[in-house]
Amino acid sequence: MNGPRQPAPGYPALAEDLLGRQQRAREHWRTPGADRLAMTPDALAALDQAQQENTAGLKRIVERLGQWPGRSTVGPEACQAAVNIAVHSDHNPALQRTLLSLLRKAVEVGDATSAQLAHLHDRCLVNAGQAQVYGTQHWYRPDGRLEPHPITGRAQLDTRRASAGLPPYDDQARGLRERHGPHASLSVSAAAEPAPLPERHAA
Repeated sequence: MNGPRQPAPGYPALAEDLLGRQQRAREHWRTPGADRLAMTPDALAALDQAQQENTAGLKRIVERLGQWPGRSTVGPEACQAAVNIAVHSDHNPALQRTLLSLLRKAVEVGDATSAQLAHLHDRCLVNAGQAQVYGTQHWYRPDGRLEPHPITGRAQLDTRRASAGLPPYDDQARGLRERHGPHASLSVSAAAEPAPLPERHAA
């Protein structure tokens, strides 16, 4: 039996833009961390350029709408694509924080999910050198083990995750290890400045 039909997005062209950007970037986003660190300088430069173009595209969409591209304007799938692009916009932390504020407003009116907000919130905290709240961001240690960036209040972590619609941390960490591998061969420089490695985003 089919579930309830989702309403058509109010801005189908913007939805198509976001989904297309996500589709083109998804192969890179899903590349295991160890493999990404082994990419050639040219490949890394191309990846960085693609992400900057995605960020610029999301910025234009936000400016046109005057708000986050939420479920009512671009549909749930494109809303998630916008979250994924924002999470990977580490090269522009000021814009990333602005996007976080807009996403928070969208969540308050039911136009995006608390899980989506949790991912972007953690990413902004990690990029600012602060402890994350929901445990969604990870990195590879020098010995190759996958490890979360510092998390505040570990004893209450799963309670906070549940309030945001996220599964228990151990379940999510297990999925990350299966997808990215528990070990990797890292250079010292890569381990010294770990880049956030997000878990798969909940829709």
